[in-house]
Amino acid sequence: MTVSVRCNAKINLYLRVLGKRDDGFHDLVSVMQSIGLTDTLTVEETDSDCIEITCSNPDVPVDESNLVWKAAKVVAEKSGHSPYGLKFHIEKSIPMMGGLAGGSSNAAGTLVALRELWKLDLEDGDLIDLAADIGSDVPFCVLGGTTIVRGRGDILEPLTAGIATSRNPGVFIIAAPPIEISTRDAYIELDSLREKAGGEIPEVPDHDAFRNIWMDAILNGTFNMMFMNDFEDVVLGMNPWLKEVHTAMRNEVGQALLTGSGAAIFAWLPDMESAQAVIGRYEPVAGEVLITALPCANGIEK
Repeated sequence: MTVSVRCNAKINLYLRVLGKRDDGFHDLVSVMQSIGLTDTLTVEETDSDCIEITCSNPDVPVDESNLVWKAAKVVAEKSGHSPYGLKFHIEKSIPMMGGLAGGSSNAAGTLVALRELWKLDLEDGDLIDLAADIGSDVPFCVLGGTTIVRGRGDILEPLTAGIATSRNPGVFIIAAPPIEISTRDAYIELDSLREKAGGEIPEVPDHDAFRNIWMDAILNGTFNMMFMNDFEDVVLGMNPWLKEVHTAMRNEVGQALLTGSGAAIFAWLPDMESAQAVIGRYEPVAGEVLITALPCANGIEK
């Protein structure tokens, strides 16, 4: 039996980095959005005595460092199945190292695909619990849509007024430059700058107010005015080429935002015609590729 799923990328529409936790991670408040930039993950059972991973992109690691491998082990341990004899293939479209959660979405796809392959009695909530042990973005990638994400990524609240189902979902343009950003270095630099400034932690509205603000913004079609990312100044300051990409996108569209710790930068436009017009006149400044993607209501799709 073979099972295939589509694994959607994500962008951070809003990202505040709060205090450092006792476990070494940081608490976050983010609004994440699934987008139709998609990898296809296929899994089948074989007679081999190992976990096998192949990928259309030769730069993707296919050993134990791939989150697909870790996700397969987590599901196997939970269900009592053996992970050995599983063969995964990733048809890769999500750019690597972009803050688009390509690896995390593949891990989420593994959870969903193995639930179907092994006929497991696991609800989405069960998969989200398993996902929290794999990586910070994996729980969101299981759920998808437009979701408030808190903690270290394990506290999720989907917004009922999701962008994909709103009156004007629009289209995202993603600039994906061939630039690698270290998430670890971005956190270190952000912490260092805050310590020099007195160590104050950003304040965010209380939970109910934050949810209502975002719901209203989506319903009113003004959610692009809410875009924010605490990593942006830090990461752009660390990489002048990336700052040039950000400036070029902002000049073309009027707004631009880093997703995650980068290096992808996105903007929102109300329709595909406007997005294609931007792409038609945009001149890359750092070898970036421009991609259009619609907002999606789900993280993983069959």
